[in-house]
Amino acid sequence: MELDNGELNRYISLTPKSKTAWEEARKYFPGGDSRNSIFWEPYPIFVQSAKGAKVTDVDNVERLDFINTMTTMIFGHSYAPVMDAVGEQLSKGVGYNAPNLHQIRLAEMLCDRVPSFDLVRFTNSGTEATLNTIRAARAFTGRTLFAKVEGGYHGTHDAVSVSVRVSVDQAGDRNHPRSVANTEGLPPEILDQIVIIPFNETDIASNILNRHKDELAAVIVEPIMGSVGMVPATYEFLHMLRKFTEENGIILIFDEVISYRVNDGGCQKYYNITPDLTSLGKIIGGGFPVGAFGGRKDIMDLYDPTTGPKVSHAGTFNANPVTMLAGSITLHNLTNDVYDSLSTRTELLKSGIRKICLELEVPVQVTGLGSLFGIHFLDHPIRNYRDIAQGDPILRQQMFWGLMNEGVLVAPNLVGALSTEINESEIDVFLKAFRDVLERVQ
Repeated sequence: MELDNGELNRYISLTPKSKTAWEEARKYFPGGDSRNSIFWEPYPIFVQSAKGAKVTDVDNVERLDFINTMTTMIFGHSYAPVMDAVGEQLSKGVGYNAPNLHQIRLAEMLCDRVPSFDLVRFTNSGTEATLNTIRAARAFTGRTLFAKVEGGYHGTHDAVSVSVRVSVDQAGDRNHPRSVANTEGLPPEILDQIVIIPFNETDIASNILNRHKDELAAVIVEPIMGSVGMVPATYEFLHMLRKFTEENGIILIFDEVISYRVNDGGCQKYYNITPDLTSLGKIIGGGFPVGAFGGRKDIMDLYDPTTGPKVSHAGTFNANPVTMLAGSITLHNLTNDVYDSLSTRTELLKSGIRKICLELEVPVQVTGLGSLFGIHFLDHPIRNYRDIAQGDPILRQQMFWGLMNEGVLVAPNLVGALSTEINESEIDVFLKAFRDVLERVQ
């Protein structure tokens, strides 16, 4: 597909103040911001407000939000119970040099709901959470090597900044994927500490893991491969990982920063497979910066300051009262009925996308579980990152700009997540916009 500048030109015409803001921001930030993940060509919109299902940019263009701050805002923006409680908490202080009671309530909820959680600790990001699970696994086993999935995103610390969104041409054979740095600045020895396995290729992954079974401290996996496309794991793949790690004294880590949206116990409850450690983030902070990691008591006890600790963990804003209160209110209101309703509406959206593409004779795969979805213009099933990499980047880019122009916000790679503020009427708006744009650009 060749690039048609119609959607791009319309996007530019709709966003002149965002362009001005971006040009001003570039004087102070490399690239104009502090998050590479929210940059898109030719420049991103700048948001001035958000409420419910809608975000409004500095050009006063209103859009329905179908990505919800990279899946965080499960109740939509400015959720009243959280906003009211946080407003009251702000009058009592935003942080203390001592623990607060709100963290106990949130921790209790997580330990009650997440099958793997005997004990939990809080951080300020998912990156910090996965960093600590890997560190704990290494300390517990006395080994250094760990395995991750090709295409799996676990944050930006050195250990996991490998083989995420890489060129397939550089990644080696499908049966023997190579460790490829995802960024410059990594020590070269990092690549030697990671074993890369293909997602959902059970036999191939098993063979690779068995070659390193005496060296591995951990295997870390997203049960739904999130940022690259919302691709769920097969039960067979996760079951193999659980069986392999149990048999070889290796720690199995689930990164559920995104997949905790599936139900109140995360994907480990959905698949009925319990890992040894789990990382969380996103929705558990009620819209505020948060991460969490937890798991088996014998591993988490490594962090206990009354007996050492053997693994150090600090952070000025860990478990701050504002985030802990916002998170506990969010989880309190996240009932099974809410999860079921979100899943039902997301299936309505996904089936609508498939129907439109069938009518317009455009091949598509719509991935995801629960309230998560991803749109891929491909004519074959998607199992892993290499399948996604075969998609048409120009069509994807045109659809992103086009949806933005029609008042719909998703991620640039066309992944999204519904909030409770998205009802059938908002889904109808999305589907009409999707059809109109696809008819224009295909």
